[in-house]
Amino acid sequence: MSLTVALNLAVSGLFANQTAIAAASENIANVNTPNFSRREARFETDAIPGQFAGVDVGIVRAAADRFLQNAAFGAAADAAASDAIARALSAIEASLGAPGDNISFANRLDEAFAALTALGANPSSTVAKAGALAALQEAFDAFARTSEAITEEGGAALGRLNQDVARANALADEIFRLNQSVSQSAGAADLIDQRLTELSALLSIEVERGADGRVSVSLPNGALLVNSAGANTLAVTAGPPAAIMLAGSDVTAGAVSGSIAGHVALLNIDLPQLSALVETTARGVADRLNAVYAGNVATGATAPSGAPLIVETAGVFAVNSALLADPASFAIARPAGGAPGGANDGAGAILLADVAATTEARAAASAVADIGARALNAERAAETDGLLSAELSSRAAASAGVNLDEELSNLILYQRAYSANARVIAAVDELWRSLLQIV
Repeated sequence: MSLTVALNLAVSGLFANQTAIAAASENIANVNTPNFSRREARFETDAIPGQFAGVDVGIVRAAADRFLQNAAFGAAADAAASDAIARALSAIEASLGAPGDNISFANRLDEAFAALTALGANPSSTVAKAGALAALQEAFDAFARTSEAITEEGGAALGRLNQDVARANALADEIFRLNQSVSQSAGAADLIDQRLTELSALLSIEVERGADGRVSVSLPNGALLVNSAGANTLAVTAGPPAAIMLAGSDVTAGAVSGSIAGHVALLNIDLPQLSALVETTARGVADRLNAVYAGNVATGATAPSGAPLIVETAGVFAVNSALLADPASFAIARPAGGAPGGANDGAGAILLADVAATTEARAAASAVADIGARALNAERAAETDGLLSAELSSRAAASAGVNLDEELSNLILYQRAYSANARVIAAVDELWRSLLQIV
């Protein structure tokens, strides 16, 4: 081997290992960077017969496990949808109070029925009448509080839905722009994976990758969101029912998961069901109380006034304001044969208290339990989906991510190879000097 060939070999090895050291250093610097795929050094023989011999190195982006990555995208979508629903239902459950607070409409109804029972034992007391009416008002205020919480969560869900759709559109635009340079840039490929990871939490997506690194993203029903040619725009139709539009077409059914789908499910399914449950329960109790109250008479009166005990305004129930203003007019007597009610006749109050044993009143406790069960189930689903998402994301990251021990070992290996090539150059230099001195 001539000194020139030896020198070429050493110089090529020097530069190849220098490039490999830079790649390993980049990997170590990005050990905690989300969606960063490690850079792999691939050494190849570089030789021209009779002219040059040496080594070359190519730095490539590690191939990710696409099966794991797509599974992680799906799990992230499920986790985000479950979390959106769980947060909303938890806020609604909070309107019922913590265990022991006794502020739910079921607890307040129990207190109202207890106040009516006490009134039956002391029917001539205006204070007792006022207390019973106030207790009833608090019970229907509790119904209204839960209904208001449901309405507020509906508004919040719509606001978050619009925010998520706007973010999804921004991510689609970024992916389109990154598609233009990904074939020349490993960094652009990393950025695409970052955008896809974020997008997968908003929408359930299907990703197709070209040999040049470009991606095409669509919904599970095939509706195209973005590719190298452009990005379609998502939009929200508030409804009801709420709908997701893509390039003018309704793709609500295609948005099967992700936080966007979670918000749509809240607006179209969960919240309307809860609203109907609370309103139906309140209406049932109000109608039953009014039916009993219609047979009561006031002290000295020979017939009921005809005014209801509970009135409704736009789905909100409350005690008749005339009775709250004048508790003495609260009719709680139930004389036989249409005779005038006596001051000591509290039979009507007892009959109102007996509403506690009816199906309508028991439905209040069932409704509270139903809301709590829905919130708990949603919380458990969010916890399960979150753990699954974290596990799959960790596995996907491990397949193409940075192992610090491995990179440090590679760094030592490349540094030693670099030093070895440097020593070869030094030896060739010394030989050249010796030859020149002989000449």
